[in-house]
Amino acid sequence: MGSDNRRLHEDEDDGNEREEGVNVQPLDVLCMEQVLESMGADKFEPRVVAQLLEFVHRYVTEILVDAQEYSMFADKQTIDPDDIRLAIASRLNHHYAQVPPRELMMELADKRNAIPLPSISNEYGVRLPPLQYQLVTKESDRQDPLSHKVPNTPRVGDATGPGAGIPNAARPPVHLQVEGSRNKKFARSPLSINFHTKK
Repeated sequence: MGSDNRRLHEDEDDGNEREEGVNVQPLDVLCMEQVLESMGADKFEPRVVAQLLEFVHRYVTEILVDAQEYSMFADKQTIDPDDIRLAIASRLNHHYAQVPPRELMMELADKRNAIPLPSISNEYGVRLPPLQYQLVTKESDRQDPLSHKVPNTPRVGDATGPGAGIPNAARPPVHLQVEGSRNKKFARSPLSINFHTKK
């Protein structure tokens, strides 16, 4: 009976230690929660703490690696605070954007706002560029209408000619065949060509 009572007390003590161990949190988690509470974040998800801890561990590791390289370059046996400061300063200048002070931003904003905006005209609708730069203007005819004459062809309704005796509904449309001169060049006066052959 005595041995059984001892085993029962040991099991109870182990159970109490396990319950207490479940509620125990790492020191880093407690520190991060206190930092968040000090900044006014009273409610946050547990994953936020885990993400911030991961960032802190990665940042500290990178800083220590850079400080070790600076220490080895200076032929030092150990890493001193100067190496840590140099590593932090180099990482701030190249990896993180530094926000300018609020006073400087207010001064720049005052200078920019001091420039008056252009006045709004009374015109309405779509504002087009000047007339010479518009593509919606009327096109001019670059071809002389008197240079190309259309030959006289019989009309569809004429009683004489090739279409005589055919009703208008059965007649095919007559298309005027005009010889184009787009890719042809004609001289204003005939050119004389002389062929000189050697004897």
